[in-house]
Amino acid sequence: MSYIVFIISGIISIFLQIFFVREFIPLFHGSEFVLGIVLGHWLFSAAVANFLFQYFKKVRDFFSKSINSFVTLIIFILLTFVFIRSINVFSSTDITIGISLKSLFFYSFIAIFPISFTLNLLLNFLKQSFSNVLYQKKIKRYICEALGFVIGGTAFSFFMSDMLTASILLIVIMLICFNLIYLCESIIVKIFYVVLFAISLYLMYYHSFDIEKFVILNNYSDNNIIDISYYKNIQNILTEKNGEYFFYKDGNCEFALPSPDIFDEQDFAHIPILHHTNPKNLLLIGGIKYLPSIIKYDLEKIDFVEEDKNILKITKQNVNKFNKIFEDERINVYSNDSRAFLGKSKEKYDVILIGTDIPLNTSINKLYTYEFFDIVKDKLTEDGFLALNLPGSMVYSPSLMFELNASVYSALKKTFDNIQIIPGKTNIFVASKSKMPFRLHIKKRLKKVEKDTVALSKYYVDERMDTQKTKWLNFQISKYDNDDIVNTDLNQKAMLLSTMYWQSGFSPFLMKFLRIVIEYSYFIILVAVMLFFAKKIKYSVTAFVSGASAMWLQFICFWGFQIYVGQIYQWFGLLTAIFMAGLVLGSLYSKYFQKYMALNKTFFSSEILYLLWILSFVVVIEYKLLNVYTLYLLSFGVGAITGLEFAQLIKIFGIIKESKNNVRIFFADALGGAFASYAGGAFIIPVWGIEKALIFVLFLKFLIFTWWQYDKKRGL
Repeated sequence: MSYIVFIISGIISIFLQIFFVREFIPLFHGSEFVLGIVLGHWLFSAAVANFLFQYFKKVRDFFSKSINSFVTLIIFILLTFVFIRSINVFSSTDITIGISLKSLFFYSFIAIFPISFTLNLLLNFLKQSFSNVLYQKKIKRYICEALGFVIGGTAFSFFMSDMLTASILLIVIMLICFNLIYLCESIIVKIFYVVLFAISLYLMYYHSFDIEKFVILNNYSDNNIIDISYYKNIQNILTEKNGEYFFYKDGNCEFALPSPDIFDEQDFAHIPILHHTNPKNLLLIGGIKYLPSIIKYDLEKIDFVEEDKNILKITKQNVNKFNKIFEDERINVYSNDSRAFLGKSKEKYDVILIGTDIPLNTSINKLYTYEFFDIVKDKLTEDGFLALNLPGSMVYSPSLMFELNASVYSALKKTFDNIQIIPGKTNIFVASKSKMPFRLHIKKRLKKVEKDTVALSKYYVDERMDTQKTKWLNFQISKYDNDDIVNTDLNQKAMLLSTMYWQSGFSPFLMKFLRIVIEYSYFIILVAVMLFFAKKIKYSVTAFVSGASAMWLQFICFWGFQIYVGQIYQWFGLLTAIFMAGLVLGSLYSKYFQKYMALNKTFFSSEILYLLWILSFVVVIEYKLLNVYTLYLLSFGVGAITGLEFAQLIKIFGIIKESKNNVRIFFADALGGAFASYAGGAFIIPVWGIEKALIFVLFLKFLIFTWWQYDKKRGL
């Protein structure tokens, strides 16, 4: 029965990690940087808890400590939920425009540290309560926690990704109550937690929406919350204020009615369509706000791809204007991933519009890469046009803006023969296999729809497409146009530059500093070299590198999954579960099948296996084999080899019997994971690209391999 407590604790751990990812993603507009920061904080807190646990070892009553920690955890969970939903109360931050990178780092640390620290300290208390100091018992506890991750991660991805956050936290509280009912000896106390369990269950079934709506009001205090829901772990919120509606998807404002940006919306909806002589088939990817303008044209078919079904559901139910638009028989709505839709579609389009926001995250950025444009090219008619828009300015134009535009322009140039850039508040990029029309032709076609627009006229078109402005913008972009800046799937320059451009509005100095850090980021290699010379703490360094390598490779799987499959926030739990399943298998193999083999030889063999598995990543990427199945396989393999290696390290420490070894190994492993999350998941992978980031972890692991190769003949 004691092992069930560890399994449930593992489920609690993965649910809480998902909770933090879910809550901070909207605050940073869906950016995958949040994954690295959240998991970095979680693992750093775990490392601190494991390190400080040595000072609690003289405590006699670990059961009472465990019970008190569980109660403390419930309190922290409730306070943290309110805290995250009230961040704008503690700062001058406007949640609707996002928060700065340093605010994200600071506030997420404040939210995560108490919970992760308490939970990991609690797991150590439970370990001392249920087991003796034999390493075999510790491996079982470790395996049970991993099994909890497998169960929780799988359950969330398949059955819970659409649940409200309040419901998920109430489930966590019920799981804690279950453990407390088992641990407590007093009948009265048991009854108390049974009642708390029942109350949580009642609230989950009947009042989750009320709790969700009430708590989130703190960040939208001036607005009335019409609807709040989740679709595949993506937050959707519809608010209303003085008759004006705002719809937010993971923090991004998808549309507002009446729209304050009506000129820009009509601008992008009309001008690209006017490039075509007689458009019949049009594809709109994202950007529901452009549909009111698009339906003004005499089109035979309008395909609208929006993978978030909730956007359609909420707008139809609550906004009359869109309800009427979707009654138009020409509009076909597809709730698919855009790349998957285009890959399967046999349709040819006269106009394809990318109506998403700027590529602040990988989910959007994959619509701005060379690989995506190559797919789009085959889906256009011979005289068809692709159009997208990026930030622009004719007054103040920072270099980051030009670099962002150059990154996407370079990707377009590798695919299309003809590209036209229309400068303004937003720069419109129009690409085609055929020649571009003259401005005169565009003005003539405008006459048919001019009466239905707010500001478009032939004079507006003359101003918008002014030759001198276009030449100036082309000249500025050409300064940065080179092969190194091309936006690709594996090297997402536009996503990084979009984030920096957006963040420069919060802190220009921080972005200048970040530029310097990026420029000299290759100095991180010195970390690996310094570790190589730290042979006096060989076993701790080995544990550190083992944790760092595992998390680094897992983050490559996360980023790869978002690029090639999508919906990482829904499947984050399953990928973690697959990794943990591998971890369990590797640990069990080490425990039951390597009893009588020399540890120095088996550990050396596992190091060789680790290097070969990293090379398999390289092969899969080089031959463009990344897909959902290879990513699952790679993640599972990383977990299995890491579990094998970690279990062997515990055995080695048990044999050499140095003082505080177990504290050191768990501390070093968690610290290595935190390092990989901060340095890899939140920095190196998006800055260097997946291929170069993979080479770094290969180099890091190879240095440790040389140690064990040297010692394999010597014994322990």
